[in-house]
Amino acid sequence: MAGDSLLALIFVLSAVVAFTVAALAWRRRHVTPAVSTLAFLAAGIGGWSTTDVVLVLTGVPVTAPLAAAAKFAAVSCVVAGFFCLSLAVVDRAWRLSRRTAALLAVEPVLLLATVLTDHMHHLFHASQASSGAQVPAFGPLFWVHAVYSYLLLVSGGIRMAHAWSRGPRLLRPVYAATLLGALPPALADVLTLMGVADGVDITPIGFCLSMTVIYWSLMRSSVHELVAVERTHVFDVISDMVTTVDRSGRILDLNPAAERMFRRIVPGLPSRLSGLPITELLGESFLPDRAEDGLEIDRTVVDADGCVVDLSARLGVLHDSRNEWVGWVLVARDVTALNAQRRQLEEANAQLNEKQRGLQEANEQLREQVATIEALRANLAEQAVRDTLTGLHNRRFLMTALDREMNLATAQDTPLSVALLDIDHFKQINDRYGHGAGDQVLIRFAKLLGGKVRQGDIVARYGGEEFVIALPGATGEQALARMNELRLWVTAGRIPAGGHTLSVTFSAGVAERVPGQNLAELLHAADEALYVAKGAGRNRVELAATEPPGPSSAAA
Repeated sequence: MAGDSLLALIFVLSAVVAFTVAALAWRRRHVTPAVSTLAFLAAGIGGWSTTDVVLVLTGVPVTAPLAAAAKFAAVSCVVAGFFCLSLAVVDRAWRLSRRTAALLAVEPVLLLATVLTDHMHHLFHASQASSGAQVPAFGPLFWVHAVYSYLLLVSGGIRMAHAWSRGPRLLRPVYAATLLGALPPALADVLTLMGVADGVDITPIGFCLSMTVIYWSLMRSSVHELVAVERTHVFDVISDMVTTVDRSGRILDLNPAAERMFRRIVPGLPSRLSGLPITELLGESFLPDRAEDGLEIDRTVVDADGCVVDLSARLGVLHDSRNEWVGWVLVARDVTALNAQRRQLEEANAQLNEKQRGLQEANEQLREQVATIEALRANLAEQAVRDTLTGLHNRRFLMTALDREMNLATAQDTPLSVALLDIDHFKQINDRYGHGAGDQVLIRFAKLLGGKVRQGDIVARYGGEEFVIALPGATGEQALARMNELRLWVTAGRIPAGGHTLSVTFSAGVAERVPGQNLAELLHAADEALYVAKGAGRNRVELAATEPPGPSSAAA
């Protein structure tokens, strides 16, 4: 019994302190939203403590519908009050909006409905307590309420921690006090839930301690006075011209920068500029005839020394507490030097762009010249390996290409065949029809060969009326068959030359590379086969015997 009396006394002291702080804060509610919010928080703590006093003295179980409703209504006010306090302390312009109030009221309303009907579903209190000093077993909806409450408290704590780390240095003690103020109730609530406090809910005592510390910090720091001094200081030291003007166009207030500019433009002004028409100082064009907010004005004025001054101004509309238009605030800046720098920069940019265009044109011409030189070089390189009469590759190119193909065939162990072609009776064509006709035959024959070979084959003029076709990947038998197809196709056609249409045939010798054979030996084998074809009556293709190279072949 003595323990209950002591506990009731502690709760009474907590309620008295809380209601006292609430009354003091409410009397100073106009100072800052943080103070009025603290008054609401203190009232909630006082209500919570008062409820616990009644529960302890009367022995009414906390699970009783009316007792639970009264207790958790106060709990909801405390949680929401601490969350709003964190917003108000960080942002002095914060006001509790209807939307925020409605959202914060959702959980308390649902909570009251739950505890008032808990005797029917037992989802909030899983078991009934026998006295007000005992904490019953909690149901699932209680833990939902607990999670929601801690989320609000933690979010407020995070906001305060962020403000403490990045906010103004002079306000950090207030942020720190509010942040640390969340620790006592959190610790008390944890101890209550763990049963360390012998079933007594000591959370409101922790909140009472926190509220007292926060109130002391707010009042000691004089936040409202501190911020007011800072705003006045900023208004005085700001480099922009700031002037407030009433609806009639007369100056209400101005900062030192604006006063200096006005005295520079208009000499002989009185010591006090308040009440003067601003149009006499800046001209008629600086003020519109209606409440137009955000109007930007760029004007040029001439000061007393005849110097041009460029002003960039912005007008903001002023309203009174009834939201009626009472005047403007004019914020202007001397941008003369900035405009001069901009003009110099524009001129420099124009010159730079002109030079850049010249460089681009020169660079483009240089690229064109380089491309022309590269094209000429490639053309010369191509001409160096082309036969001037037929346009086919010449013997120089042929030997280089054949040497490459020989090495590749040796490395990959793939077949390589070479055909040596000779136009039959070419000397008789020259003797009978002239060398011009012979040249036409060579040109036409070269086009026929170039049009019939496969991709990857190499066609070249070997010399005189002799041509060479290299066939990578083809065996001797395959090369023999392809040369016979080519021979029949050429024989069936006619070649116009010297005013005549001639029937042209050729003889060819085919040789396949054998291991250990060099390029000279391969061409020699094809030449031997060509000799056999001509000896056998011409207009035919012969395949060289695939004998491995030896001393006899080298001697031949």
